[in-house]
Amino acid sequence: MSIEKVREINNEWESEILSNDTSFWHYEPFSEGYWNEEYKIVLCNAEAYGDNRENCVMTFEKFKERIRKYGKDAPTLVRSALFLFCLYKKVHGITVSEEKLAELLDGYDELLEGIRNTMYMNLRKEENWEGKAEDTDGIRRSLIPGLKFSEKDKDDSINKWNRGFTLDFIDALEADIFIITSETGWDVLRRIYTDEIDLFNNLPKWGMYKTEKTLYVSMYHPSPRFMKSNNEYTKYILEKTAEIYEKLRK
Repeated sequence: MSIEKVREINNEWESEILSNDTSFWHYEPFSEGYWNEEYKIVLCNAEAYGDNRENCVMTFEKFKERIRKYGKDAPTLVRSALFLFCLYKKVHGITVSEEKLAELLDGYDELLEGIRNTMYMNLRKEENWEGKAEDTDGIRRSLIPGLKFSEKDKDDSINKWNRGFTLDFIDALEADIFIITSETGWDVLRRIYTDEIDLFNNLPKWGMYKTEKTLYVSMYHPSPRFMKSNNEYTKYILEKTAEIYEKLRK
């Protein structure tokens, strides 16, 4: 497909669920070079946090701006970038060392240039400004039709739109490697695909699964809540990228 198709889906999606209460994120590959890669890589976190209340496009420049502005105060973004860098290099035959990963945190220039042909996104399009206590129910509520929630969480008026657009959006990306972080994200992905792709019914609860065109990968969320130190996370990155690389070769 193309960036134009991705943008078309974003625009249609926004028009269906537009709300004045929060922002709507448009995600797209960081560059046209993404479409020419042998392995197109997408890293998908669960949701964005903040109280922006403005609709935004997560371009490469926007991603770069946020990392340079917030740095260590945006550990999820930085760690996501580290993972993308390491995996991108790995599928191009380069194994990044722990020392190199540590060096990439010095100024971010090399790190950011190294992920220009990849993509970063969140599964939930609306920014979460209520707080982390709301995240699991909020993600499920916005994406999975038919689930029953407590009285305060029962509103599922937009999930039928989100589910359908999510399927179309991921399909339009034509990813060879689609990484979803957190157990919640993996569970939601499995649930929204249940009727569309029979193979997804056989997905493990927490792992990897390869369809004819895409390797779907689950991994820990890259926030410090899951990996307390950068050293711990860099070791995890190296182990996970090696697993992905081996799976691609099978």
